[in-house]
Amino acid sequence: MHTCNLEPLIEWLHPKISDEGQQLSEQWLQRRQAGMSLFYQIADLVRVEVAKWTAMTGEKPSYGQIRRQLLATDLMNEFEKLRKGNTSLVFEAARADIKADLEYQKRITEWQNLSRERLILNPDLEIPTYVSRPNFHWCPYVAITDWEEQFLGCVWDIGTSIIGQSSSRIRNYSVGTGKLTRVVEHLSQKIPDFQPQRILDMGCSSGGSTVTIAMKFPQAETHGIDVSSSMLRCAHALAVALDLPIYYHQMDAAHTTFPSGSFDLIVSDIVFHELPNGIRRKVILECSRLLAPGGIMAHIDGGTYMTPTNLFQMLWRESDIRTNNEWYVGYASMEKLASYIREAGLSTEPGLLQKITPSSEFYEGLLLIGGQKG
Repeated sequence: MHTCNLEPLIEWLHPKISDEGQQLSEQWLQRRQAGMSLFYQIADLVRVEVAKWTAMTGEKPSYGQIRRQLLATDLMNEFEKLRKGNTSLVFEAARADIKADLEYQKRITEWQNLSRERLILNPDLEIPTYVSRPNFHWCPYVAITDWEEQFLGCVWDIGTSIIGQSSSRIRNYSVGTGKLTRVVEHLSQKIPDFQPQRILDMGCSSGGSTVTIAMKFPQAETHGIDVSSSMLRCAHALAVALDLPIYYHQMDAAHTTFPSGSFDLIVSDIVFHELPNGIRRKVILECSRLLAPGGIMAHIDGGTYMTPTNLFQMLWRESDIRTNNEWYVGYASMEKLASYIREAGLSTEPGLLQKITPSSEFYEGLLLIGGQKG
């Protein structure tokens, strides 16, 4: 398994942090910290309400039984006002960084124009409305201007790198990191001899996940697909800069044009929670068609979104639907995912449908949504 230290390359691969970008990142951070403080107060209120309900009925309440009164509280209203649209700040910061760094724009443009045979775009592809309409995280995913066509994928890569950081001067870039590393480690433990020769990254976005999996399995031919041409342009530039021979295709994961049995490993990184249930089913069925015998499907997503296990997580998930445009997370469940995998004829043994990282009171561990072709 190949590893690479990308720390020396970070400044080269990404724009300098601009003054405007830092200010916007600071606003995001302040609002995020204030929101978390409120959520901890809401959690205390939940504990009080649960205790009252239990004392009255002798049973712990379900989320539905106490949901309405929690959502009506002043604390919850204030919490959601702080969160609503807040994520847009990190993408505005990313835009500011890119626009201020002309040398970065030049590098990206040059990389995008190299090895073009590995970037296969389809201008006739019909973009699904579940991608084009929701404005996930308060940032468009499909370009509507020439500038966005060239740089929107970079905006997503840089913007998401700001989320969760403790300082406005820190960026945690997706290149060479990410949750797929946990998937590879899990697969290595469960199936030590597994060495895929052809890999597909579904919904690869700006390419950080594809780069990660390509570096973990350097012997494999790696492909990434996405419906957004701007995301693919950024992903391709990144691969060229790192001298990784990754092939990117503009395709819909629910119905690709690859021949059956094309891949030994199919992955995705935090994609499933953005899909409607019907599309999750179609994607899993398509994975089954694309897998060669013995091949593995391994999608990773957040357990809090996909399979929350307590009132705090359910409250957070519902709030994200309203404040962060996470339109489809409310319909996810382990039971539905398992039924789709069974329908696709895939086996979830050994350990291919389970949490693979520890959970806490407020956040559920990462969920591996996987299966193996017989």
